[in-house]
Amino acid sequence: MSKIQSWLIATLVLIALVLIGWNLSSVNDDSSSSIVDDGHPTYQTQEAVTFVYDPEGKLVYKLVADDVKNFADTKLTWFTKPVLTTYDPNSPSENPTATWTVSSVKAKLTNDRMLYLYGDVRVNSLTEASQLQQIKTDNATVNLTTQDIASDDQVTITGIGLQSVGMKMRGNLRNKTAELIEKVTTQYEIPHEQPNP
Repeated sequence: MSKIQSWLIATLVLIALVLIGWNLSSVNDDSSSSIVDDGHPTYQTQEAVTFVYDPEGKLVYKLVADDVKNFADTKLTWFTKPVLTTYDPNSPSENPTATWTVSSVKAKLTNDRMLYLYGDVRVNSLTEASQLQQIKTDNATVNLTTQDIASDDQVTITGIGLQSVGMKMRGNLRNKTAELIEKVTTQYEIPHEQPNP
């Protein structure tokens, strides 16, 4: 074989190797692996029930919804008619004690575990020992990690023997506390004592 033929074969082999490498790199760079932002949910389901446990295996909360839509591109999940049930972290894992239900018309869950509730938000106590029985407002946020709850809308709090209305609220479901802020009015119900015979 002549020297020119050897150089020509070597050049063709080198070109073939470059083309094979380039072809393989474009196959691995498949555009189907990226998230498609077409305005449609990445997944959706109806009548969903989600259970969340802590690292020790105790039930922290349960979230039930009529409809769930997850958007991976924006890292948001939307719920229709969600009902969040929280559980006492000090109760035994085999028989957890439900403490609160939180419901609304719609809700949005962000990647940092913030639940934004929209429309007819109701927070109901499930324990008789709680002085705070119900919170009603139009919109609220719940931090699912700390169970902090807040609303910048008018809030009505019903407790044992009282009803308070304020323009804002900050509280914590785990600590069973709620503080009304701005233009607070409270009505107390004084129980009637029966006279001694």
